[in-house]
Amino acid sequence: MAIRGIGIPPRSAWRPPPSWTRAFIGAAKSQEHLATVRGLLDGAVPFEGLMVDTELRWLIVRSLAAAGASGEDLIAAELERDPTDRGSRHAAAARAARPVLEAKEEAWRIVVEDTSQPLATTAEIMGGFHQFGQEELLARFVDRYFQALPAVWGSRDLPDALAFVERMYPRLVITQDTIDRTDGYLGGEDVPAPVRRLLLEGKDSLARALRTRAADAASG
Repeated sequence: MAIRGIGIPPRSAWRPPPSWTRAFIGAAKSQEHLATVRGLLDGAVPFEGLMVDTELRWLIVRSLAAAGASGEDLIAAELERDPTDRGSRHAAAARAARPVLEAKEEAWRIVVEDTSQPLATTAEIMGGFHQFGQEELLARFVDRYFQALPAVWGSRDLPDALAFVERMYPRLVITQDTIDRTDGYLGGEDVPAPVRRLLLEGKDSLARALRTRAADAASG
């Protein structure tokens, strides 16, 4: 078995370091790799010396959810196993990570409309919302982000408002249209300085990504 050219020695002969394990879980996309990840969760694929603790279990659940390899049943089962505040936040992030429009809509509703949620929860949801490989779904929320931004900024406490501006910026929708939409917002009147700074940082990141893609295409 290999991922991105990295082979996995026999389980009896190798103890995977935590950083490698987490990288493998996060990068798993093929059916073979996802089956290995699921096996780590249920014990079907043990590695000598690897401790699958609560945090690693939640990483696995979230990775499987983001890949569309599990649904609410697995998330609910893990939450029953870990019925703590932290467990509930992990579950919320895993639900937001699912590659279906209903999951994104519910995550968006909580982040934008449900002011009863603590920042610790919404921050986890915002982190789960953005997933590589889900750009087509996320593109639906680009205009909605800029439409919601003024109301969120004007009605939330500063930490919550800053978190929304930075974390919900459509950073994975790497297109010129997203950059143009950002420039259009920045060209408006009375854009608060913290918002301007975060949007410029987000736009610069997109511009670098586009330049990199262009360079790769030219060299290929």
